[in-house]
Amino acid sequence: MIRQSPRTSRRRVGVTAMLLASLVALGMSSPSPGSADGSHARHRESRLDSRIHDQKNSVDDVSTQLLRAKAHLDAAVSDLATARGQLTTLRGQVRVATRVDARMQVRLEQAVVRLRNARSDLRQGHSDVAAKRSALVGFAVSSYQSGGLDTNALGMAFGSGSAQQAVDGMQDIDTVLNKQTVDLQELQAMQVLLTLTENRVRTTKDDVAQQRQTAADNLALKSSLESQAEAAAAQVRARVSNLRLDRGRLAAAKAVEMRRLNDLQAERERVAQQLRQLAERRARQHGTTLTNAPSTTTTQNNGGYLSYPVQNTYITSPYGMRMNPVIHIYELHDGTDFHALCGTPVYAAAGGTVTEEYYNVGYGNRLLMDNGYVKGVSLATSYNHLTSYVAGVGQHVSRGQLVAYSGTTGFSTGCHLHFMVYVNGATVDPMTWL
Repeated sequence: MIRQSPRTSRRRVGVTAMLLASLVALGMSSPSPGSADGSHARHRESRLDSRIHDQKNSVDDVSTQLLRAKAHLDAAVSDLATARGQLTTLRGQVRVATRVDARMQVRLEQAVVRLRNARSDLRQGHSDVAAKRSALVGFAVSSYQSGGLDTNALGMAFGSGSAQQAVDGMQDIDTVLNKQTVDLQELQAMQVLLTLTENRVRTTKDDVAQQRQTAADNLALKSSLESQAEAAAAQVRARVSNLRLDRGRLAAAKAVEMRRLNDLQAERERVAQQLRQLAERRARQHGTTLTNAPSTTTTQNNGGYLSYPVQNTYITSPYGMRMNPVIHIYELHDGTDFHALCGTPVYAAAGGTVTEEYYNVGYGNRLLMDNGYVKGVSLATSYNHLTSYVAGVGQHVSRGQLVAYSGTTGFSTGCHLHFMVYVNGATVDPMTWL
C-alpha cells in the first residue's frame, strides 16, 4: 500500500524555524514606521514563515539561500505596497487638511470682519445713546430752570393778545412735548439696540475664538500629517532601495539554483548511463531485450519488492514532476523523501552491493547500491543527504542491514532521507517498488 502524507511534519517546523532564524539575523528588510518595539519584526517573521510554508510542496528541491532570498523579496514587495498605500492615504489626508485650512481661513476672516463691524456698531450705538441722553438731560435742566414746561406753556397760552395766538401757543407747546416724547422713545430704542449690539459683539467674539481654535487645530493636524507623509515617503524610498537589493540577491540565488539543477541533471545522466550499461550487459547475459519501461511488478513482501529504508515511513515529498516555487520551471523530484531526523539509521531496501559513496553538491553524501537483476530488470537504489556511511564501497549487504545515517548534506532544507530507485538506469517512483 502506498503511504503518502501532506508535507506538514515536525521536520518542516524545524526547517521553517531554522530559515526564519537566518532571515531575522540577516535583517535584509527595513522596518516600517513605529516598529522600534519589535512588534513589526515579529509580524515580518510570521509573514516570512507563511511564505516559506506556502512553498513547502517542493521545499526539499530548493536551496535555503534561494528560499530565503525569495521570502525576503516577497516581504520587500509587500512592505513597499503597504508603505505606498500609507503614503497615498497620508497625502490624501494632507490635501483634505489643506482644503479645510483654506476654508477655515476664509471663515476666520469673515468672522473677524463681522466682529470689527459689530464693535464699530457698538461704538456708534454708545455715542448715539450718549448724545440722545445728553439732549434730553439738557432739555430737562432748561425746563427746570425756567420754571417748568407747564408754567411756561400756560404763560404763553393765556398771556396771548388774541384767541388765535393762544391756540397757536398751545400747538407749539404740544409740538415740543411730542418731540420730547419721540426723543425719549428713540433713546429707549437706542438702548435696546445697544444691548443687542453688545450681545452680537460677544457672540461674534466667541465665534472668532472658536474659528481661530478650529483653524489652529486643523493647522496642527496638517503639520502632523505632512510630517508623517514625509516620513512615509522616506520609508518608500528606503523600501525601493531594499527591493533593488533583494532582487539582486534573488537573481544571484536563482543563478546558483540553476547551476545546481544543471549539476543534478549531469549527475543523473552520469549515473543513468553507468547503470544503463550495466543493465545492457545483464540483459545480454540473460538473453533478453532491455526495455526502457520501468517495472511496477510487486510481490507480497510488504506490498512490494523493496523494504522501507527507514523505520518511519512518513513521506514528506513524493516522486514526480513539480513546479519550482521560485524559478517557476517544472523539474523532476527523482525520489521519495522520508521523514528522518539527522542521525536516523538507514537500512538497505534490498540485498546488494555498494557501488559508490561520494559527495555531490545537490544530493549531498550519497550511497549507490546495485541490487542485481530482479524481475527481468536491472535494479539499483540510492540513499542521499546522508550524515555518514556504515557500509563501504564493494561491500555486499543484506536486506535491512544498516548502511548509513540520515542527514541534511547538499541542497537540503532539513534532515530527511531522499530515497531513489533506478530501473535499467532510469529513475522510477520508489513507491511502485516498496
